[in-house]
Amino acid sequence: MEENAWVPIIAILSTFGTTFGLIFYYLHTRNRQRLAMLEKGVDPKTFYPRPTTNRYSSLKWGLLMVGIGLGILFGGFLSNYMEDEGPAIFSMIMLFGGLGLLVYFLIAKKNDPDGDK
Repeated sequence: MEENAWVPIIAILSTFGTTFGLIFYYLHTRNRQRLAMLEKGVDPKTFYPRPTTNRYSSLKWGLLMVGIGLGILFGGFLSNYMEDEGPAIFSMIMLFGGLGLLVYFLIAKKNDPDGDK
């Protein structure tokens, strides 16, 4: 085997070894912290916080996708009048995607039961 053939092998092994070592260290440290907290009488439910859910996430993604679709459609129409179609389509996708997110914001703000949060 050539002398230079070891370089990729060592690089791959060190990459995976470093990744494994970091994950192991993180999990080991977290376990020790939790055991120490349990010994002091801390409630175990603090380890698993309640996930926050966004009731309007489907609305947000739906409006974004509709905006992108409209952007592609209007960008296609606009590209017929320009020499280079790339900027026309890209700008329309960004414009209509942003408008979709603004509509989402206004709807979510109007229906938010907490008021201004």
